[in-house]
Formats: sequence, structure tokens, C-alpha cells
Amino acid sequence: MNLIPQTIRWQIMTAFLSCFVFMAIVVILDYKNFKDLSRSMQFFELAEDVNKTLMEMRRYEKNYFLYRHEFNYGENVTYSNQLALSLQRDQDVLTNAIGDENYKNFVEYVKNYSALMVELNHMDCEKQTCHDIQEEIRSVGQNLMLLADQVVTTQRRDINTLLQRMLPLPLIGLLFLVILLGFVIFYITEKVIRPLARITRESEEVAGGGYRHITPYGRGKNEIHHLVMAINRMMKEMERRQEELVESRKLASISTLTAGIAHEINNAVNNLSLTLEALIEDGAEMTREERLKLYQDAMDQSDRTSEIVKNLLEFSRASHSKIENFNLEELVDKTVRLLKNDMNLHTINFSKEIEEDLPSVWQDKGGLQQVLINLFINSVQAMGDGGTLEVVIRRSQVPDEIRIDVIDDGPGIAEEHVDHIFDPFFTTKKEGEGTGLGLSVSYSIIRKNGGRMEVKSAPGQGACFSIFLPVMAPGV
Repeated sequence: MNLIPQTIRWQIMTAFLSCFVFMAIVVILDYKNFKDLSRSMQFFELAEDVNKTLMEMRRYEKNYFLYRHEFNYGENVTYSNQLALSLQRDQDVLTNAIGDENYKNFVEYVKNYSALMVELNHMDCEKQTCHDIQEEIRSVGQNLMLLADQVVTTQRRDINTLLQRMLPLPLIGLLFLVILLGFVIFYITEKVIRPLARITRESEEVAGGGYRHITPYGRGKNEIHHLVMAINRMMKEMERRQEELVESRKLASISTLTAGIAHEINNAVNNLSLTLEALIEDGAEMTREERLKLYQDAMDQSDRTSEIVKNLLEFSRASHSKIENFNLEELVDKTVRLLKNDMNLHTINFSKEIEEDLPSVWQDKGGLQQVLINLFINSVQAMGDGGTLEVVIRRSQVPDEIRIDVIDDGPGIAEEHVDHIFDPFFTTKKEGEGTGLGLSVSYSIIRKNGGRMEVKSAPGQGACFSIFLPVMAPGV
């Protein structure tokens, strides 16, 4: 079981905490080194003072040996006392620096030296020889000088060692800090920036109606993972709502078609009724050829009614998107048959232009028919009574892409409305005549199937809605 939290917040805090701990260690080491250096410098100054005092003491000692002046003896005693006082005052520092044994020898030498100088001062060197005691004083003084030099040399060496140890430490600290910060930046890039960039990139498809789920980045159950899961749940819900919206638009389109289709079916039923009535009343008097002709007329009206109902049911049944292979011209013809009576009522002329040898496409047939229905109804309503609706299907300039143009000669679209024509709930119709969802739903259906929609229009010059579809839908 993993006891370490996998949240990005905790991991980033851990990374920066590591940087802080590392910097704290470097600061502590530097502080310790500077403290040691400060203490060594203080002792070095003390050792220099002791050495300087010894030098002065030995100078007056030499002068006293040569001239026997009391002044020289007095200065020698002064410096001897000063040296003894320094040793007593700084006993702890000297002991830590040179050790207890050397400190005791130092104190003993100073006492011996002072005692010998007092003894020499009481001697009458004119009456007795003072050579031996002078040699002994010189020997003790020399030992003091050697010991003091040793202390100074030792401290100088310790200071140099500390400096050598301190010099590379900032550089090493800086190097490790750069490496650590590089790791932190890499980690944040890999764990935060790149996943968010990918989420942003893949989420942009949502705006076009493509609800492809985002694959979770990495195996950690962190905030990014939870965000991806939340986005996927949101897109699943949006896809369900989109399907409901498409179905609602189908029902709205059906309601628009109802009047024309009812009239079309009623005509076929009336023709069938009249034919059967004629057969019942005059069938016995008709020739066989006349009866067969009426039978054929009845069959034609029955087939016509069946085809109308079949097309209507195929369009209106609730079903999920289904990718299938079909011919675009046949789909256009089937869609026009659904709207034929409505076009006739508004005296709309329909024409089509199909490029030769067009390949069949793999697309959502029902979704594309829904788009064509919406575009045809919009064009018919825009033109009112009289006009021409034209469909042009040809290859696009992009390889393996088909272009479908739906062109009308209606009043056109105002320039300020063109950029918003595919926005949900945007409509230029009068209140109560449109919901503003037809073109938005159509745009989403086309984008979901890997295509795109464009519109070109100007006031008074009609409108051209262009559909660009790949021959093979995404995932086929």
C-alpha cells in the first residue's frame, strides 16, 4: 500500500521543501565554517599578540644582558607579566587551541623565565659569572618562541584548511541547487503543464461537438487525474444532452414536415380510394387492360404512401449515431422527397449538381440527413414564396474530402450576423418562428463526424452553406 500522498499539491510542496532543506543545510554548514573561521581568526590574533609580546620581552632581555640597565629589566618584567596575564585570561581559548599539555608547558616556561630574570637581576655579574644563568634564560626564551611559533603556524594552517573547505561549498551548493530546481521544473512540466496542455488541446474539440474522452495522463490518482475524470463525465453528459437536442430538433423538423406529408398522403389515399371506387362500380364493364391499369394505379399510390411513411419513420426513429457507407446523391434525393410537398406549396424550384465518379462515404447517415433537413427547411422559410434551392456536391480541394453546398436565392444574412449564425439559440427569425438550435445542432453533428461547416452570404444575395466531410469518418 502506498502511504505517500499522490496529490500534485503534496508533491510540489515536497519538492520545494527539499529545496528549502538543502538550502538550510548549506546555510548551516556555511555558518559553522564561518563560526570556526571566526574563532580561529580570534585565536590567531591572540597568538600574534602573544608572539609579539614574546618578541618585545626577548628584545629587552637582550638589551639587559648587554647593558645591565634597569629600564631594560623593567620593560622585560612588564612584558613577562603581560604574557602571564594573557595566558591566564585566555586559558580556555588557548587550551582548546593547543591542548592542555602544551598550555601547561607554556605557563611553566613563563614562570621559569620570570624567576630566572629575577635571579639574574639580584646577581652582581662583576663579582660573579652570570653566563650560565643567561644561557638558561636564553634557552627558556627560545622554547617560548618555538612554542609560540608552533601555535601561530598551527592556527595559520587551520585557517587555510577552513578556507579551502569553504571556497568550493557555495559552488557545490549552487550546482546541486540548479540540479534540484531543474528536477522541480521538469517535474512540474511533466505532472502539471503537459497534462493541462493536453487537456486544453483535447477539450477544444468539445466546442466543435466532438466528445472524445480524454485519456488520463499517467498512473497517479492526483488532481489532474480527477480533473480528467470530471471532464470525461461532463463530456458524457453533454453528449447525452446533445443527442437529446438532436432528437428534439428531429421532432421539430417532423412537425414542420407534418402538414406537407399529411397532404401528400391524403392525395395518395384519395387517388387510391377513387381507383377502388371505380373498380367497384364499373369493374364488370371494363376490359381486362383497363382493370389492370387501375390496379397498377392503385399499387403506385399504395407504394407512394408506403415510401412516404417509411422515409418519415426512418428519419424520426430515436437511434444513436451509426457510421455506414452510402451514396450522397441518394441521400439528397430521399431528403428532397420528404420536403417535396413543402417546396411545392412555396413554389420552390430544386436543382442538384453532382460531380461524376464521386466516392461513396462512410458517415453518420441519419445525422447528415438531419443536417440537410435543417438547411433545406431554413432555405425554404428564408425564400418564402418562390425561389431556387440548389445542392452542389463535388470533391473538395483537400484530398479525401467531399464538399456539399446548399445554395438559395433568399434575402441573405446580415454581415453582423454571419459570425454568430452557428451559435446556440441565435436566430434571425421572428419571435415564435425559430429556436435558434437548428444550425447549432447541424454544426455540432458535422464537427462530431470530423467535418466542418462554413457560410457565405450577403444581404440580398442569398446564402451558401458549405459542408466539408471526410470520405472516411473518424474511427473508421
